[in-house]
Amino acid sequence: MDDPRSQDTHQSVIGGYRLLRSLGRGGFGEVFLGEAEDGSRAAVKLLHVGWAEDQDMRRRFAAEVEQARRVSEFCVARILDADLETERPWIASEFIDGPTLQDSVQDEGPRSGSELHRLAVSTATALAAIHSAGVVHRDLKPDNIMLAADGPRVIDFGIARAVEATSVTASGVVGTIGYMAPEQLEGARLTAAVDVFSWAAVMVFAATGREAFPAPTQASRIARILGGAPDLDGVTRPLVDVLAECLNKDADARPDAPALLQRLIAGPSGATSPTGVRSVPSAVAEGSDATTVTPTPEAMTRVGVDRTRVAEHPPTDIAPVDPTRVARVDPTRVAGTGSAGTVGARPAGSAVSAAHPQGAIAPSRSSGAPFRAPATPTPPGLAPPYHFAGSRFQDAGTLAEAMQRDWAAAVRVFNDPAERSVLGAWIMDDLGDTTIDRSLFRRQVDDANLAVASFVSQLRPDLPPVFRGRAAALSDLRFLFADPRPLLTGAPQANEMVLLARPELLRILDAHRGPEPGAHRALAENLDRAERVGNALCARLAQELDGWRSTRVTVNPALVMAFMLNPDRMTPPGDGRDSAVADWVDILWRSVIGAELPDSAGYAAAVHAAMPTVHALARQRRYWEGRYSEVSATHEALEDKVTFQRRMHGALQACKYGIVALPVGFVLGLADGGGFAEFLFGLGVLALVGALGVSLTNRVMCGGAARRAQRVMELQHSRQQLPQLTTGVGRIRSDLERARQITSG
Repeated sequence: MDDPRSQDTHQSVIGGYRLLRSLGRGGFGEVFLGEAEDGSRAAVKLLHVGWAEDQDMRRRFAAEVEQARRVSEFCVARILDADLETERPWIASEFIDGPTLQDSVQDEGPRSGSELHRLAVSTATALAAIHSAGVVHRDLKPDNIMLAADGPRVIDFGIARAVEATSVTASGVVGTIGYMAPEQLEGARLTAAVDVFSWAAVMVFAATGREAFPAPTQASRIARILGGAPDLDGVTRPLVDVLAECLNKDADARPDAPALLQRLIAGPSGATSPTGVRSVPSAVAEGSDATTVTPTPEAMTRVGVDRTRVAEHPPTDIAPVDPTRVARVDPTRVAGTGSAGTVGARPAGSAVSAAHPQGAIAPSRSSGAPFRAPATPTPPGLAPPYHFAGSRFQDAGTLAEAMQRDWAAAVRVFNDPAERSVLGAWIMDDLGDTTIDRSLFRRQVDDANLAVASFVSQLRPDLPPVFRGRAAALSDLRFLFADPRPLLTGAPQANEMVLLARPELLRILDAHRGPEPGAHRALAENLDRAERVGNALCARLAQELDGWRSTRVTVNPALVMAFMLNPDRMTPPGDGRDSAVADWVDILWRSVIGAELPDSAGYAAAVHAAMPTVHALARQRRYWEGRYSEVSATHEALEDKVTFQRRMHGALQACKYGIVALPVGFVLGLADGGGFAEFLFGLGVLALVGALGVSLTNRVMCGGAARRAQRVMELQHSRQQLPQLTTGVGRIRSDLERARQITSG
């Protein structure tokens, strides 16, 4: 059921603006189209009623005004007026008569050519202006870019922070997954570089109509942002090179907004940027024959380039490898040829094993990365070593152990097609290993973290399970998931929990031998089942309840896992002393009480996931029932009053007829009509007095003729409203009863 308040916004006036219609809802408030007395329009943002009593939310709302006012007005929606001290704070900003970039791309399709380049330059200019004002937006996304006739505007500074105070707040990570930088997802200290990353992700969406890191689930999207390569297919040069640089995982390696703008303005010629470095694509598209330009050492230092890397084309018969890697290796650091429990230990290969004359390089059909065709294994002791993180390794098992210790370096290897190809050639050709899954090297890697976990688990199942440098034995998972609050508040730890709560990862970790054999696989199966059960409940509610039809509720697998690992933490969500919310929570929680693990964990996660819907339904219920009570009471009062009016009107009409007896009696009296004349005369006098009395009473009790006519119209209006309100209240109560049947069955 839609929120009925949007139907009556034309009756509200905020700060001199008559609210015409709702433009959308955000995390902090709802935005309405407002019209001033002079006909000018504004976007009026009201803080949600539920947040109005929260001083922290009031502070953030005030910060939105402060941040927006600090930025040049040409690139943002300027603030027209605001009242932050009223009972329900509001902000009136410039109304941008145009679609959001999100809606425009969805309706009209992706941008291309000069149109895309203009959009990139305009939005980068806005970004430079925002950063020059000392502000980090932190939630740049297509929905927050309005396309006005004279250029784009950036809106919604609700979670912006000043550059000098960019640490993640205690309330957790803020932003929109899909457009958040890796450091933002991990809860690290933030700089203006997060907006550059978000800008690039927005441009990928504008050019392709999809996210830069597309994935089917929230966990896989986070994982791909943290350890996977962006999907830039469909973005043409020179923009693709700029976007690849801006989407670098390392915040220090991204250009700042002025340098980005200079790169865009310079165009394909590669003009010198303000940093003094000639524009060089950081990730040249496959098949490119562009000449590489080597910047000066001083310039490389300024932009964070590794001066030891030599930019040159590799020979055509070997995989592209950094030729300086061997030179950087300490020759005294040589990994052992094996260790107790090493699986598949063989004589080692080399980091530049492609130079070993044992076969030709062939392109991978799936990823385009080169890999070596199978060749005869090198006899023991003759295979060259493989270099990783400054050390030489002579067997795959010892390498896997080192990769588990230096997870970030391992992710870089699996995230780079060329590096992964070299590793695959060493494993398959130099060592002749036949045990490891070849798809790790021959397919495109969307989640480098999963690839590292799989590599380690296959080669060293004797090691304790680890993921992203975090111990992941079942006891460790129980400890990490003991407190589900980060998942409910959005704290930084939530993203790590989401990444761990994946059945595919748990099945990989199950390959490690531990004190609880098969525990990870069993947890994966239970997680699968509980997630399906929870989502099925949400789907059934959406299918059978009128108020839920427009909802899209899905359970959080991490919350499911938290409840499965620690059933004692499976408690119902708080109702905030709201009786309407409490009714829904009580009804929905019956599904949890009536089920066993793992189903109960899925149902519990579904209830928590449904809380935004529950709060919306509670607001609707309060509105409809309150409105019904108000209109019913008003209707009864109007009916009584109109009935009284009508009786007075009838009495007045009777008196008017009685007044006719007054002149008749007077005439008969002159003609000596006797007693009958006196009767008529007295009756006429009495009717006259009665008419005066009734008129006076009617006016005092019911107002003038205009007010009495208005009251009749109000009664007719209330009669028209009552059936709709009665139906609305009936649907709400029917939904509650049907939900009770669903959760009790």
